Amino acid sequence: MEKWLKTLLVLFLAVSIISSGVALLPRLRAESAHNLIDGALPYADLKNMAQERQTSIEEVARLFKEEAGVNAILYKEGCIQDLADDGRLFIANRQEMVLSGWRENLPFKGGETYIVTAYADVMERVRRHLTEKLGREKVSMLPERDGFYALAVDMRPSLVDAIGVGFDRENVVKLENMGFHSVFMLKDWPDVSERGIRFVIKDLALTGKNISAVLFENKQVLGYPKYLPVLAEEMNKHQLALGQVEFYNQLGFNQLATLLDKRVIRMHSVTDQEMQTIKPQELVDRLTLAARERNMRILYFKFLPAPDSERRFNINVEYMEKVVTQLKTAGLRFERGEGTMPRPFEPIHQSRMLLFLIGLGPLAGGMLLLERLGVRRTSILAGTTALGALSLALAFFAFPLLTRKVIALASVIVFPTLSIIYLVPRQGFKPWHAVLYMAQMTAFSLTGALMVSGVLADISFMLKLQQFSGIKVAYLFPVLFVACAFFMLYGEGTPGERLKKLMDQPVLVKYLLLAAVLAVVGVIYLTRTGNEAAVGVSTLELKFRALLDRTLGIRPRTKEFLIGHPLMLVLLYLGYRDHRYLPLLILGSIGQVSMVNTFAHIHTPFIISFVRSINGFILGIMAGLVLMAVLQLGRLLEKRWRSG
Repeated sequence: MEKWLKTLLVLFLAVSIISSGVALLPRLRAESAHNLIDGALPYADLKNMAQERQTSIEEVARLFKEEAGVNAILYKEGCIQDLADDGRLFIANRQEMVLSGWRENLPFKGGETYIVTAYADVMERVRRHLTEKLGREKVSMLPERDGFYALAVDMRPSLVDAIGVGFDRENVVKLENMGFHSVFMLKDWPDVSERGIRFVIKDLALTGKNISAVLFENKQVLGYPKYLPVLAEEMNKHQLALGQVEFYNQLGFNQLATLLDKRVIRMHSVTDQEMQTIKPQELVDRLTLAARERNMRILYFKFLPAPDSERRFNINVEYMEKVVTQLKTAGLRFERGEGTMPRPFEPIHQSRMLLFLIGLGPLAGGMLLLERLGVRRTSILAGTTALGALSLALAFFAFPLLTRKVIALASVIVFPTLSIIYLVPRQGFKPWHAVLYMAQMTAFSLTGALMVSGVLADISFMLKLQQFSGIKVAYLFPVLFVACAFFMLYGEGTPGERLKKLMDQPVLVKYLLLAAVLAVVGVIYLTRTGNEAAVGVSTLELKFRALLDRTLGIRPRTKEFLIGHPLMLVLLYLGYRDHRYLPLLILGSIGQVSMVNTFAHIHTPFIISFVRSINGFILGIMAGLVLMAVLQLGRLLEKRWRSG
């Protein structure tokens, strides 16, 4: 490669690094300002505890606010059956109405449902919701009789029971006046209509004034797919934020979030089944981690079970108070009252030119990688560079989102690969020189992390509406590429001759066993990548992770500080003398690859990923130095044994 081309490629790298930093700045500002948290109590559990303690819901809520520091209530929309269970109405069929004396003026022709109550406000609430949701033709009021109000619904009782009838507005107002924010979860209903959606959202906006987010109870958002534009229009009208429950994928959610201009608040909730067995400290660790490391801004504080009311109150206050205290220490705030709810991220708009400049980085890195592998003709490298730049520019106009993902994938593949191939020596270094080279290798790998962080600096990725694509490829390909590259670069003869010699070698059992071990490691390595790994995590490992979190604040990746970094440091100390060191190279490469891929989790704040990587590097160096000392001690003992 001629000097002018290498200079151009280095210039491309510099421009890409600067552009990545520029693109990253608005994300850093957004993450820094995104520090308000709602700890939301379940209204149903508050209600049950108030009944057990023979006091008011407001009094129980006040105790949790003062002793635990919580600041929000999550209300699930009540249904007809809920009101019946509370004794505020009863549900009857036609025969039961006749037996009760309601013989005249019964509408419809059989199979209908009757709702009867002595409370005028309850009947008005039920009538409005059923009329607006089901249509006037399906609902009919009966004349008042002996102080009772009755409503007929042309639908079977089994279908009417679960229809939502809004929220207890009086109690919501009381709790909001105490400083609590409101999180509402809406029910679906049969034959959702535009009129029903407009009514529900308007009624919701009238119910609470400090609404953090709106959730939907079913597996699809309300009105999916036909009425999503209507729902978005109404939510935009009242500036309502959409709640996103982590790990709960709803049909239509991403489309609705887009229509709302990504006005989304992320929420973490533990399943009811897990709440029956989870230990309080595990719950504290899980909720704390969700808020600190995954941008969860509503934490659903479900109640842990306990044998009696007093114990249940104490154990739940204790775990909630720990979560609030730990998150406040981390710089997050639990505020109360109007205007202090968690806010959605402000939109981030990146120009295509800026993103194009970032894309020049992995392109240049790829050309340097080809040159290192033996492609040295300037005409080929220059032509490939020009074609790549032109293709990149055209791709941004035709497929901007896909192009960003491709650049991100290229960044996490090229730079750890390039840093390892350039910096692993044939002859080893002294221990402290090995540490310096390890730092240099890590810094160069992290340029890829900066590029992926910059090119994906967008609200869609921060909210996981869009995700980094190709995570398995990003973890596996660099390791395999490094292994193949070292096989091609080192050894006697041409690459073809070395390959033929390898294929002609007899296979020894020890090498078969080594290959089997590496295969198992590879399978575990791949299945343990990503947020939803296919291989479960043992209880012992969970405890170890929690210990690291509490000790270091931010836990480093195990495969980095216990496997990859220490073994790479040992390889720098020993040098890649021949292909016997190939297993060490493969395992050592895992640290660099994993470190860069950490930054592909855009929903994790950048500063968290950065500190995680630094912690992993420092612990990995310490572990590597211990391994080097063990090797030196082993050599010394072997020498003495042979000489004496």
